[in-house]
Amino acid sequence: MREKPIGKPWQLLYRVYRYVNPLLEREFSCWYQQAQAIPDPELRKQAIASMDTKKFHCQGGSVYAVQAVSHVSTLVPLIVAYQTISDYLDNLCDRSTSLDPDDFRQLHRSMQDALTPSAPLQDYYLYRNEKDDGGFLARLIRTCQQKVSELPSYAKVQEYILHYSNLYSDLQVYKHISPEKRETALLTWWEQHRQQYPQIYWQEFSAVTGSTIGIFSLFCLATESDVDEQTVKKIDQAYFPWICGLHILLDYLIDLEEDRVGGDLNFVSYYQSDEEAANRLQMFIQQAKASIKGLPNPQFHGMIVDGLVAFYLADSKVSRLQPQIYSISKKLLKQVSSLTSFLFYINSLLVRR
Repeated sequence: MREKPIGKPWQLLYRVYRYVNPLLEREFSCWYQQAQAIPDPELRKQAIASMDTKKFHCQGGSVYAVQAVSHVSTLVPLIVAYQTISDYLDNLCDRSTSLDPDDFRQLHRSMQDALTPSAPLQDYYLYRNEKDDGGFLARLIRTCQQKVSELPSYAKVQEYILHYSNLYSDLQVYKHISPEKRETALLTWWEQHRQQYPQIYWQEFSAVTGSTIGIFSLFCLATESDVDEQTVKKIDQAYFPWICGLHILLDYLIDLEEDRVGGDLNFVSYYQSDEEAANRLQMFIQQAKASIKGLPNPQFHGMIVDGLVAFYLADSKVSRLQPQIYSISKKLLKQVSSLTSFLFYINSLLVRR
């Protein structure tokens, strides 16, 4: 039985604060305490750092659970655990003591194992010196395995979820290898997929694969007992590439100047001009909004699109002191609902504080 759809921003925010956030805070606090108990100092440092700086990923992902409040006890712990794995591994690779692609690949096998209830645990630290996490990663994986097993229709979405997860892992391997090799690796990878996505550029495909929200959307769909293949495909087409792409391109947009100064990889920097960047991001917003019309509860997914724009453009990095980002941001805000973006903008300020 499907729950009453969410049609208004205030309804979404009410469910977030009433049903989702208390459970999220409990789960996050539990994992944070376990991160503090990791024996290896480097693994402990990166686990804590990832949770200190990226909690908003868990907060944003858990918003999807408002679609199925009767299943929040499954969805919120699942989303928090899976996103915590993602953020922890990102820190291990981004601030790695190695540049070994075999190491990155082995670490990220944990993400597919977490989505496969029958998968045995592996030695995910096989290729690195730091190994003793006190069972932290294993417990995260087992939590995910247990929770996906509780989703009534998980078997109907698992193939798509694993596909997203594998592409995410590919990206993490290629973007974290030595700088002189990563662009060639990403372009070679793109050649394997470009025929499936003729409307987007290589750097946009890379950005799309870096989002986990397509996975979270399918987790929520799997709470229903009568999921059909057509609905799964519609969610796939809406999120991959449009909504997932918008998500990560906005993330890279606000980090544009910071990454330029630090010499870090930034997919928005590959556009030929600010005008092209603005046009492409506007196109992602428009395509995302068009693609949600056939989804269950399209109003919710529309609020997700508006909320992504509001959340990222509420960041302090977007200011008149950075005219390049500020100019693009003004154009993007014109593409979204003013009421929704205003409410989510205020909420985003509260979350970031």
